[in-house]
Amino acid sequence: MATNFLRTLSQRLTKSKNRSQHQQPRSSSIPRNKETSIRHSHCQCRVQLLDNSDLNILIGKAAMGQELYQRVFAHIGLIERDYFGLQFIDHMQVRQWLDPAKRIRKQLPFGPPYNFRLRVKFFSNDPVNLKDELTRYLFFVQLRQDIQIGFLDCPPEVAVYLAALGLQSEFGDFNPHTYSSTFASEFRFHPLQNEQMELAILRQWADKQLEGMNPCRAEASFLDKARKLPLYGVDLHNVQGRDGCEYRLGLSPQGMLVLDGRQKIGLFLWEKVQRLDFRGRRLTLVVEEEIQNSKNSQEQQQQQQLVHLHTFIFQTNSSRAAKNLWKCAIEFHTFFRLKFIGNNGMNRKIFSPLFRLGSTFRYRGRTEYEAINKNNELQYQQPKNLNLIERQPFRRPSRRYPPRQQQKKEEILKSPVKSLDGGNNFYFNNNTQNGIKRPAMSTEL
Repeated sequence: MATNFLRTLSQRLTKSKNRSQHQQPRSSSIPRNKETSIRHSHCQCRVQLLDNSDLNILIGKAAMGQELYQRVFAHIGLIERDYFGLQFIDHMQVRQWLDPAKRIRKQLPFGPPYNFRLRVKFFSNDPVNLKDELTRYLFFVQLRQDIQIGFLDCPPEVAVYLAALGLQSEFGDFNPHTYSSTFASEFRFHPLQNEQMELAILRQWADKQLEGMNPCRAEASFLDKARKLPLYGVDLHNVQGRDGCEYRLGLSPQGMLVLDGRQKIGLFLWEKVQRLDFRGRRLTLVVEEEIQNSKNSQEQQQQQQLVHLHTFIFQTNSSRAAKNLWKCAIEFHTFFRLKFIGNNGMNRKIFSPLFRLGSTFRYRGRTEYEAINKNNELQYQQPKNLNLIERQPFRRPSRRYPPRQQQKKEEILKSPVKSLDGGNNFYFNNNTQNGIKRPAMSTEL
């Protein structure tokens, strides 16, 4: 028994020794797989661009937000970068802007991959100040999307003209032999879009006013018309007033709007805002009001100005929503109202009322005044640090849908186009050429 056991053990040891001789010895000096190393030291960021395409970027786990901004802007060849930002949704379903001065991992609760959307953060008051064609095109794309989904309120008669400019930019001059009467139904322009509006869009597109416009001119005309919309460039936030009713606070270059549904009921100019603070879900806004007061006839020539302070308190859905609204207000105030961001006492005095004691948050970008002056210095040339030999074509075709089933001609000619308030803005009748009549465009927006 003992002899057989020793013989069996000896055979096993011999087989194990032979097997180890055929195997390559492992050495600690051999580096790990490169992909494994990158996976452990990097994380993936997925950015949805304005043309709805996705951009995947590998970035270091300890990277700051500024690094991702630079990678995204360099990829699309963007020069005028101060108007744009990367937006994400936190675990409280609050839309936040990526802070370039903080680590990416500290700001996003989910991931990797970390999901962002490239969006216009600050809309220029006058698009003429935008020097680069790509910047104007990105403004054009986002405004068109916002109108399409109803995020930006736009009367149907104005939407008809803007939609025609969009078709002119993408397809050039209207050709009746190429485009049928259902061509406009292959695109989405407005939440209240119907067949009559689509016919009006084609009629506007065929107008001589748009004939000969190249994409750059058509997009510039689009921006010039869209900037006159009441809520152009307004960042809206849902709040609740003291009366328990739902309102929307809108941040604009001029100040803070208060809207009850679609009706504007108040505007607090930035220069009148004395304090803006938050505690928990509560947002406190203190606004000054100057009142002329004269007590006797001698003081009538030299009236005394009395300042009254009014306090407004709003509730948000969460403390994160309140803090985010406060941060966005700081950024809007700094970008549009100040000329320079410096350490001089004057700027601190102007800006101090909106700061919250104990908060380290600061807007770290350039102001609109600085951005315009910097863009003028560029003289339409791309900066050398983009490392781009040639900018790739940036215009992308619009998403298309199956064409609408064409109704009977008699039904189309008799159907009116209805506005947002239910009224009839324009009609189609039998006296129109090709069954289409140009709508009566409003001159005041």
